[in-house]
Amino acid sequence: MDLIQPNGQPRYGRFSELPSNIDVSKYDYKTPYGKSLDGWRKHLKYKKFKFCSIQHEHYSIGVAVVDIAWAGHGFFYIYDHLRNEVIDWNAINPLARHTQVDEQPLFNQSYFSHKPYQIEMQHVNGARYITVTKYGEIILSVRTFCAGTTPLSLCSPNGINGWTYTQKLTTLTCEGFFSNKQGQMIQFNERTFAALDDTCGFLRPETAWFWLSCSFWDDQNNRIGINLASGVNESFGNENSLWINGHLHPLSDVLFQQISDTQWTIQSLDKSLNLTVNTGWRRFENLNLRWVGSQFSQWQAKISGTVLQNGQEIIFNSEYGLIEQHYAKW
Repeated sequence: MDLIQPNGQPRYGRFSELPSNIDVSKYDYKTPYGKSLDGWRKHLKYKKFKFCSIQHEHYSIGVAVVDIAWAGHGFFYIYDHLRNEVIDWNAINPLARHTQVDEQPLFNQSYFSHKPYQIEMQHVNGARYITVTKYGEIILSVRTFCAGTTPLSLCSPNGINGWTYTQKLTTLTCEGFFSNKQGQMIQFNERTFAALDDTCGFLRPETAWFWLSCSFWDDQNNRIGINLASGVNESFGNENSLWINGHLHPLSDVLFQQISDTQWTIQSLDKSLNLTVNTGWRRFENLNLRWVGSQFSQWQAKISGTVLQNGQEIIFNSEYGLIEQHYAKW
């Protein structure tokens, strides 16, 4: 199935199977006044990114490659919760030079290069391979396994003629290693989890969202993952999902509320979800170039509370996770 239909418009809704192709050249992009755009004008409207988060005992790792047409952006961090230490790096490549985000759902290869670092991501045969190198030396190497976990696959309309496709997975097992701030090589183990977020589309020119992601083992040794969002992908369903041992369960709409500088609450419309989020270290960017800009906050968090699903109460007991607030004008 191609995400873009023969009539030039996307298919909308949640998909039980991943699209085999996203052929953006077929998409008929029009201005609010009905004029079709093509070439570089259309290209500048198309945004796409890939993000991977990894939770290894008391280390949280994030890696991203972003192509917003007028710029490419890459970042990664390795945060040590016990020492409160972080390796944090990011860079911007004007006009997305040395940046490639391959949005195809099943097989893809993406990279971002800006000396001294290079990020590479490859997805093939149900596995995601990610490598971060510095001057050619491997800082992070991970292979995540997607089999056995139902993916969230959703396309929603936005604005007058835009759309967003997102594909997310949590509680993925992985293998590999990373180097901490002390230069120690640390191996991933059977308790390590990864989560993937692949998103592309013609997003609103001025966009804002809240997002939370968490993967953990509960007291009954179940794999529990959750993805919550507000402000994006809400016009035809939503992307709110709970995974229990790899099985996906859709959730109701949610409300993010910031109670203080270090605490948030999240509640669902149907009252089945009540979470408290206590935040710590924040990855922060603030860019205001008048015509384009971004303010990005992604906090390391501890998540507590409950989710009621089919009569089963899922308990979050200070679980490591991420909460994000993002405003973009692009």
